[in-house]
Amino acid sequence: MRKNALARSIATLIGGLGLATVACADVIPGTGGAAISDLLLANATATTLVVNNGGIGHSLITPYFNAQNGNATIISVTNTDTVNGKVMKVRFRGASNSDDILDFTVLMSPGDIWNATVSAPTADSPAQIVTNDRTCTLPQLAPGVAQPFVTNRLTTKGGSNLANNTREGYIEIFNMADIPSDAIYGGSQSALFTAIKHVDGVAPCTSGVINTAILNTNYVVADEAVVAGRGLQTPTTGLFGNWVIINVPQTTTYSGEMVAIRAVDAAGADARGNFVVFPQSSAGYPTANIDNVTADPLLRNVSFATLSSAGVTGGPTATPAIAAAMYDMPDMSTPYVTGVTPLQQAALLTSALSVNNVMNEYATDAIISAKTDWVFSMPTRRYSVAMNYAPATPGRLFSLVLEPGGTEPYFHSENTSVSTTNSSQICVTATGQAFFDREERTKSAGAVFSPGSVSITQFCGEVSVLSFADAGASVLGASVARQDTGASAYVNGWGNVNVLNGTTGLGLPILGASFIKATNPVAGAGFAGTYGFTSEHRFTR
Repeated sequence: MRKNALARSIATLIGGLGLATVACADVIPGTGGAAISDLLLANATATTLVVNNGGIGHSLITPYFNAQNGNATIISVTNTDTVNGKVMKVRFRGASNSDDILDFTVLMSPGDIWNATVSAPTADSPAQIVTNDRTCTLPQLAPGVAQPFVTNRLTTKGGSNLANNTREGYIEIFNMADIPSDAIYGGSQSALFTAIKHVDGVAPCTSGVINTAILNTNYVVADEAVVAGRGLQTPTTGLFGNWVIINVPQTTTYSGEMVAIRAVDAAGADARGNFVVFPQSSAGYPTANIDNVTADPLLRNVSFATLSSAGVTGGPTATPAIAAAMYDMPDMSTPYVTGVTPLQQAALLTSALSVNNVMNEYATDAIISAKTDWVFSMPTRRYSVAMNYAPATPGRLFSLVLEPGGTEPYFHSENTSVSTTNSSQICVTATGQAFFDREERTKSAGAVFSPGSVSITQFCGEVSVLSFADAGASVLGASVARQDTGASAYVNGWGNVNVLNGTTGLGLPILGASFIKATNPVAGAGFAGTYGFTSEHRFTR
């Protein structure tokens, strides 16, 4: 594809083009029973969402990506389903307030792997994504051609830096629909399956076929026959993913697994979710229907300026703070589970990820030039509370996401606040923390995350990075939402951060890891002497 053609395709992604042919997209549960056909969608059977410690699921979360200080993040997603292709949504969200900074659609064939690299060409530029993969995407990402991240949803208020806010964050990935390989379309496979199936290592990516099925289709609830007839089915499981943060100049590497979310039935078995394909288009989503497809407070008609720990709301809005585009859906609150609203789905996912305590090791031993960063990522916070940048003074908006079966919210006006150092960034408070050395000594009273003068933990930003006694360029070079322990921790040891909210008794949906960097002082010339260690957080629930 020529460069100018790629640019036109990308414009559809970021809002530069509108397609008049696109009508209302929606969630379709299917009415065709368990059968796969070209007439109806198989029934969605998922009743809840769970974290799969085995690493394979319907949805994946990369808790952190980083393109700061010479870092690049490599992501890789594998479709272990050798029968069905997958229509996969990939969305990058910023570390400050989980704003959408890039999203697109990937169409994986059975047994396929898709990978890409996120980096920043200069210290002051936005992050960009590059892939040499031959898997189909919409818009089509040409091999080796960089696509910059988008700053349209970001702000410069409160001291925020647009480009900097694209260089850290987290990634949402979810299967929106299956592409079955069954020969049920007049005795052959669908045109869509043929378009995305690799031939001699390259998928044809026939644009006319893909556009008809994914971009231009007038999906409405009553038209499941149209969906099935174009080669799509309700989504099943099969995805796993890995991430690597690599810094070539500093010869350090950190790696981990994406967190897998399964949609399961009442017996706990993998199930089909609702069909949730939405056109990758800048055309506006119908405002009258928006509350049926997302819990995002900025996109909904009804959100609230205040929300108490008892679920009592105040100051409801009447119109969305941001007019949603088709590409804004689906998100992780779009009903994947049968019979739930977006607020209920957000609650199910938040509950599945919530923890009471976060524990890990740290090291700052000067002999080996050790440094440590802890990452705390809260990928479902966005569906409960978001920052509205539109007013002269940005403020929080809340959705009424309550504990499943209960009356208390995970995020509310009492355990969230606006940062005193960046007035466009939301902070979440917890209960406290304790640091231990390697010889059983402990500090808890007065142990605070500095700068600050309070003895309660605050996670400022959607993805907060805690550096241990390191005022300079930390392990990850993080700068969007970074704090420091100051002198509150020991040189080496472990820590326990209590995130159980004292008012509601609920934990917080936290993912993350400890990143430790060390240097061998006696490494000979020509030998790498810098090492990176990644240790996922341990939790209690």
